[in-house]
Amino acid sequence: MRCILAACVASRARTTNAAVNVMTWLRIGWFYAVGVLAAAQLGKLSALATPIGQALDLPLASVAMVISLLELAGALLGLAAGRIVARLGLRRSVVAGLALLTVAGLGQGLGTSSGGLLAWRALESVGYLAIVVAAPVLIFHSAREADRGSALALWSSFVPVGVALGAMSAGLLAELWSWRVSLLAIAAAAGLACLATWVVPAPAEPVRSPQAARSRLAPRAWALSAAFGCYALFEVGMLALLPSFLVEQTGAGTGLAGLVTGLASFATLVGSIVAAWHRRRQRSGTGPLLALALLLPAALLFLLFRPEPGLAVAATLAILLNAVSGIFPGLAFALLPEVAGREGLTGASGLLTQFGASGSLLGPPVYALLAAWWGWPGAALAGGLASLACLLLMRAALRPAMPDTGRPFLEGCP
Repeated sequence: MRCILAACVASRARTTNAAVNVMTWLRIGWFYAVGVLAAAQLGKLSALATPIGQALDLPLASVAMVISLLELAGALLGLAAGRIVARLGLRRSVVAGLALLTVAGLGQGLGTSSGGLLAWRALESVGYLAIVVAAPVLIFHSAREADRGSALALWSSFVPVGVALGAMSAGLLAELWSWRVSLLAIAAAAGLACLATWVVPAPAEPVRSPQAARSRLAPRAWALSAAFGCYALFEVGMLALLPSFLVEQTGAGTGLAGLVTGLASFATLVGSIVAAWHRRRQRSGTGPLLALALLLPAALLFLLFRPEPGLAVAATLAILLNAVSGIFPGLAFALLPEVAGREGLTGASGLLTQFGASGSLLGPPVYALLAAWWGWPGAALAGGLASLACLLLMRAALRPAMPDTGRPFLEGCP
């Protein structure tokens, strides 16, 4: 009888633990979905650039400026946003960010002037910033200790997934109805997400001491964030020039070049999954994977950006390059709690966002400038230099974890 009771208790405990684990991952999945929805604001205007430009009498350059404006708040205010989010609260920051996305999206869909579009986009950038700073910290506190690295590694894929889904959904809705309906529908989705986030149970947020609120971020957090900025410069610059390269050097049409670029961007999700698997299976020995994620894509870039590589070869290289490079942001987000500490995580998330946004803004002009000077191999050189800088900064970020045996740093990375 005692054995039967013990078996029943053990079975009930396993069932309870399984249910708690499912609920935990559902909550993590929700905050990830909110991040994807925020990143979809990057892709929606890219897909609607032509009809919006025609309707509001805007040249393509002006529409491109409006598209990139979403990153401007992050580039200027990322660190400050981390401090504000820490004071306001994580869930309230996400709810406020979704509310701003809703209002800005409605304004864009109903607006009739270019100035109004610019103003609504600026407001949208503030909502985007609030979400991308607070959501990864909510994911960190939602996950179990053993799952936090994997959860943050998966979070790193929210931008390519969101951009791809935003562009596809906005384009489809515009074809079925109009660009205004498309923007209003995405705004409605943000409004529903805002209401749902207010209802979804959030994890308990750590109480910050006054000393922690005034403390500065550790140098390792600055080094990791700067490394992420170099990665963003590498990735965004390459994706920005890829369509033009495919059209010019392979003879691909505009539509096909855009499709290849979208697939290449989406391929970074593969790297995020690899990083999440690695963090779950093994918490040490990150060095070889980190070297692979930074050095192999840089080498492949020189094979890609060369005269007339052929469409099939160029598409394969672009997709493979992005799949491998996607490992790095997964590792970077997973390592962020280790270099920032629990109490500094929100501020470090803001700092990472600021450097990432800055790299995204600098990437396209840096690639274009070197390509203008030395041809397409110059674009590859820009990516190679960014990868090298990223590797050196990661050495600084992980230096405290180095053993004293004199081994190369990559061998001793955590």
